[in-house]
Amino acid sequence: MENKVKQPSAKNASTRWRTSASLILVAPAAAASEDYNLLMLKRSEATAIADNQTVFPGGLLDVEGDESVAWLEYFEQFGVSQEALRSLILISDHRPGILAPQGNGCYDRFFKRSKIWAREITLRLTALRECFEEVGILLCRSRTQLNQLDAVALTAQFQREQQHFDRETWQRRVHNKPSEFLELCRELQVVPDLWALHEWSAWASPAIVKKGHETVFFMVFLDNQPILLAEPTEVKECLWRTPVDFLCMYQHGELWLMPPQIYELSRLIAIPNYQKLLQFAAQRSQLGTTLFLPVGYNCSDGMVFALPGDELYVAEPHLATEPISFPGTADELRARSTCLHRYEFTGPTVCRVHLNIITPNGHLPPQNLPNPLHKL
Repeated sequence: MENKVKQPSAKNASTRWRTSASLILVAPAAAASEDYNLLMLKRSEATAIADNQTVFPGGLLDVEGDESVAWLEYFEQFGVSQEALRSLILISDHRPGILAPQGNGCYDRFFKRSKIWAREITLRLTALRECFEEVGILLCRSRTQLNQLDAVALTAQFQREQQHFDRETWQRRVHNKPSEFLELCRELQVVPDLWALHEWSAWASPAIVKKGHETVFFMVFLDNQPILLAEPTEVKECLWRTPVDFLCMYQHGELWLMPPQIYELSRLIAIPNYQKLLQFAAQRSQLGTTLFLPVGYNCSDGMVFALPGDELYVAEPHLATEPISFPGTADELRARSTCLHRYEFTGPTVCRVHLNIITPNGHLPPQNLPNPLHKL
């Protein structure tokens, strides 16, 4: 088997990934098997890369809107303590680049720097802003709610979204100019509820993609399914469904999912209970995150993408700019491997995840639905 990865020049290996953040919104639902729904959005024709592309709410980091020193000044004026902000920062020697500290200096001087360089804060602002832009959900805290933050159970809390304002006008303003998100918070006298977001996972597009994304996924738990206001230029349809429902719809061709969405939905099959998922997400978020940057293999019957821990995963996945060729099938490639952590595409809507190692960072192992699939 050919297992050499073409090593591009330093120029070609320069960063091509655009930084983004997404929210996995979880809301309770009355059901016997799965008692929660997730929110996913069908992209508009103008923004989708495939028909019926379906994603979690989110979008690109905006430096001017999300990393402005004005946020730090506003937090201080509002009464947000440095302790409350530091509680969001997971200090670890093994942080992926997208969540690594941006710059040098000690944490005592951190909040006086010219920019927010802790990505745990910056990307939470991105995710919350994009969620408001796309579907009109504003997750925030008043001064009273801020004072109720519990230092022990901080990450297990969630807040009801703010609704009593001209959402449509402000949504349009924020969509046109991301820095208006701060002005919205000033107007309503609230702060974005950074503490409701649980760090869940991080993905980067395979290096074979010329212009990809690196995305952090946060999970947030709502106490109801809020009224949505879809932004018409970006969102064609809003869907509240269970993880199994979304995977069924994908396999039946009713929507199209990218691998990160397939993988994350497959994880959630393991916990069908809202309260148990909330408890798991709050505890697991303290264990850190491993970036999943897939490495592609061309097989005779489809594509295989290796993930961290798989024995086919290369030491420098960002340099794997071309698929590695294998003359046999995906099954034959799998038979040659002892440690598996990969997903295989052998059809337009056939994606199977294979994992036989311990999941990184105490995470849930993905589960495959039956195939061929019948409606559940």
